[in-house]
Amino acid sequence: MLKRTAEIKLSQLFPAVFGSLGGIAGFPIRLHVRTDLHLARKLWHASMGTLIASVYAFSGMSASLTVTIMACFLGADLLIETARLRIPALNEKIMKNMGLFMRAHEVDRMSTVAHFIAASMLAVAIFPKPVALLSILFLAYGDPMASLFGILYGKYSKRFASGKSLIGTLAGIGTCFLITFVYLKSQGQPDSTVFVLSLLGGLAGGMAELAPFDVDDNFTIPVVSGFVMWLAFMFFGV
Repeated sequence: MLKRTAEIKLSQLFPAVFGSLGGIAGFPIRLHVRTDLHLARKLWHASMGTLIASVYAFSGMSASLTVTIMACFLGADLLIETARLRIPALNEKIMKNMGLFMRAHEVDRMSTVAHFIAASMLAVAIFPKPVALLSILFLAYGDPMASLFGILYGKYSKRFASGKSLIGTLAGIGTCFLITFVYLKSQGQPDSTVFVLSLLGGLAGGMAELAPFDVDDNFTIPVVSGFVMWLAFMFFGV
């Protein structure tokens, strides 16, 4: 009873992180929906992408070894997801422990972790290292920033047919522009090339979520933006 009271007090004090009151699907926990700010999930999203990009960038591992390791993590995640969706008791236990980062619709559906890992793995497997790193970082930071601004200020701007807001998309474009700019400057590229590629990176990363595919953003953003940046890098000889 004391623990239950503490949960209620936390969610009342910090609704942006812990969500609204009321269990979902019989679960005695607070689960978020897409329109919630859900800062904990955004921080987790950024942290996971940063970890993947950092390991690939600084560990010295080859692309093939990195893909192999990521495939193992993907396989483990799919096994866990399948098991929890088939075993109610396991599902409830996982949702209780991971509920801070989960959404309500993931109670009876696969979470987006598999999409995230699969898209990052595909980026490493297909694209040159600089492009793969940028596409993963676009997903890690561009997507959460677009969501953050869309939730906070989307009601003041135009909305697309997909439900995405113009202001959220612009936030994603700006974030991906900065990521590309900082990365290319650190590589000593000429200023003119840096600006043009940063602009292309911003547009590719920020607008990838608007692609007319019925696929999770965690998959489309790194794949679509990666292909665009790969072509741009080849054109500019980077």
